[in-house]
Amino acid sequence: MSGEQSWSKVNRVSNTGVSGDSYNVYFGMGHCFKLIDEPGVFKVSLAGLAFGSLLIRYLSKECTNGRFLDLGTGSGVHSFLLKGMGVKSVTATDISKEAVFIARRNELCNFGVNSIEFTFGDLFQGLSGGAEKYDVILFNAPGWRTPSASFLTALKKTGGVEGLPIDSMFYGDRTLERFFEELPGHLSDGGKVIIGLNSLVGIRQVMNRLEELHAEKYVIDCRLLERHDFPLLFYTEDWARIQNLLVDEVMSWTRKGEAYCSMQEDGKIIWSYEIVEITLWER
Repeated sequence: MSGEQSWSKVNRVSNTGVSGDSYNVYFGMGHCFKLIDEPGVFKVSLAGLAFGSLLIRYLSKECTNGRFLDLGTGSGVHSFLLKGMGVKSVTATDISKEAVFIARRNELCNFGVNSIEFTFGDLFQGLSGGAEKYDVILFNAPGWRTPSASFLTALKKTGGVEGLPIDSMFYGDRTLERFFEELPGHLSDGGKVIIGLNSLVGIRQVMNRLEELHAEKYVIDCRLLERHDFPLLFYTEDWARIQNLLVDEVMSWTRKGEAYCSMQEDGKIIWSYEIVEITLWER
């Protein structure tokens, strides 16, 4: 829901002996990956492509010796990009067991070996070394803020939707608050977070919450690395059916200053995808 999918589908017969559909993702500088097309795993969106392309420009050779964590790895594609760029220590985790299973297969298909440490759990849960801290954490965060009570009531009257759970697109502000709460326990002193934020989550509010949680103990530096405007798309028939209800909700957030989007003359909703660097130093 958070960005237009950009991929080409091909028929695949991998070196694992498993045949089926796949799609190619190209980030630039020759970094191209073939990913298994599995309905239960989100495809790489325009936002995901922008995130990966930024990594190619952002990471220097000096970074390759650092410890990287790819949080919410999905298909694993950003971990593969790190590996392809020479990063030696990559850990990747996702809340979905199915996504982690597919990511392991994707790594084998693209590299012939499994060297990334994949695990599953909600945010930092499930990481094997509880005391280990990472030098760089990647997080392409979930998109939309908590829905209003009136929206949930109206949604219930429509009979609800199938195929894409409400909590897979909403409640991103709550997820980010939990992420920020737990972050210092997993980030090395002076370590960096590269995080992709959807303007429909309420970026100003969630970044203010980071300051409220940790400003006493940490010096926090935040800077915008890139900003992109993307159209709001509705991928499933169910979501398209309630499109007017969804548009009314996100536009109400903008009117209240709780989030940001804009409506073009043709009725298309445009949202802002912002890639932010966060650095924390202990005081």
